[in-house]
Amino acid sequence: MSLTGTIKRSLSSFTHNAVKNGAFRRLAAKKAQPTRIVRPWESPENSNTETTFIQPHHPIATRILNEPTIIVERQLEMMNVFLGFEQANKYAILDVMGNRIGYMQERDFSFMKSIMRQVYRLHRPFTVDVFDNWGNVILTIKRPFSWINSHIKAFLPPVTTVEQNYLESPAKSSAVSSKTFGGSSGVPIPQVIGESASEGILVGESIQNWHLWRRRYELFQREKGSDGSFSEFGQIDAPFLSFDFPVSDEKGKIIAGVDRNWVGLGREMFTDTGVYIVRFDSSQSFDGVHPPEVIGDSVLNLDQRAVLLANALSIDFDYFSRHSGHGGGLLSFGSYDD
Repeated sequence: MSLTGTIKRSLSSFTHNAVKNGAFRRLAAKKAQPTRIVRPWESPENSNTETTFIQPHHPIATRILNEPTIIVERQLEMMNVFLGFEQANKYAILDVMGNRIGYMQERDFSFMKSIMRQVYRLHRPFTVDVFDNWGNVILTIKRPFSWINSHIKAFLPPVTTVEQNYLESPAKSSAVSSKTFGGSSGVPIPQVIGESASEGILVGESIQNWHLWRRRYELFQREKGSDGSFSEFGQIDAPFLSFDFPVSDEKGKIIAGVDRNWVGLGREMFTDTGVYIVRFDSSQSFDGVHPPEVIGDSVLNLDQRAVLLANALSIDFDYFSRHSGHGGGLLSFGSYDD
């Protein structure tokens, strides 16, 4: 029996049990209630779907984004565990009951890209496709090369003739205007819109806001009907070494969040996996997690949820990847202090 096979079998049991750890176990333990779930497009402030690129009939909405809370689990990379070799990332997407509702996989088509992953590490560009359980691409997440503040973008694959014609029209690449909270200066903003039929329709962007010790992001939704306008809908300002990344609105109220779940000392120390709880719905995702007085009333629309899903990947890559610290290989203890 090989050592690799033994480790794979011993770690596979964590997949189902991991959702019961940390703050999320309070949700996982709850029994289903016969109450009606209000979808984001049914709430009064988000009832006008003409303002979003992602519509309720899009596969990414019906299969993933309509969940109030999802779990994203980075899969085990054996080459990374033993050799520190940076492999293409793969993620499973689960609902609160542990059922797989989709998965994500980094594009890895050439030997040169494999080499560049080892050279650029945290600065490297990547493209991750979001799939449903039948292998259909329903969202694309793209991160260009960056030296300091990482930008990660969410693209919607066209599913209608109107959307396809929009992408096949003359090149869409232009400078943009962005509205930040309170018109704050010094906040990183989206710079350029670049769309093509191969990428899809840009719906929003998450941007890392560098700080010496805090973990900050600015979340922007692209305004539909305007070629180059973005509006900030949320900020993340997490403390040093934080595993919790609440998203706050302009008033400082929590409207969503991403939590890194602790899944056991052995797995945290000796593998390059991670479990993340993505909380989309302020009205359903935070029972027992935060006091009610700090929770906002607004519910993320579908475009904003796609941006938050992309942000979860950025958090994983920026702070919890084996190469986000100093070191690699089997014994790497620098993953959480970047």
